[in-house]
Amino acid sequence: MAASANVYVLPDQTVYGGGKIYDRFGNLEYFADVSSLNDLAASGGTDVVSEVKAHTRLPYMNSKSSISVPKHDRNVMTGVRQSKGALPGKRFTLVSALEKRDFTTTAAMSAVYAWLKTTVKVDVTFISEGGTPYDPITAVSEV
Repeated sequence: MAASANVYVLPDQTVYGGGKIYDRFGNLEYFADVSSLNDLAASGGTDVVSEVKAHTRLPYMNSKSSISVPKHDRNVMTGVRQSKGALPGKRFTLVSALEKRDFTTTAAMSAVYAWLKTTVKVDVTFISEGGTPYDPITAVSEV
C-alpha cells in the first residue's frame, strides 16, 4: 500500500504559508473540493536529465594513478520514493456528523483552516494536532 493515497499542494492563503496535505486514505475529497489543488501522488514520477561533470577517480582501491571520466548525462526518475515512516508535518482531524478522519500537513494550520472555509462540502469541525477544536466550518453553498 502506498504511504499516502494523495499528496495535495496547498498554495499560500493570503498571509498564511501553504504546504502539502497528506491524505493517506483518499478521504479529503469527502470533506472539501480538492479540484483546485495539485495532486502530487497522482502525477507519478518525473524524468529528469542531470549533467555529471568531468572528474577523476581511482580505477580500483589503493590505486597509485587516477583515470579521467568525461562529462556525461544521467537519466533519473524523481518523485517515486515513499516515506517508510511517519508522514511529515502536523496532524489535523476533520469531524463531520458521519465521519472523523486524520490528515497530515506541512502548511500552517491557519492556511488549512482558511482553505477549508472556502471549499468545504459538509459541516465540519477542524481539530489541530494538540486537540484544540477551531470554530465549526459550515458547508459552502453551491451557486
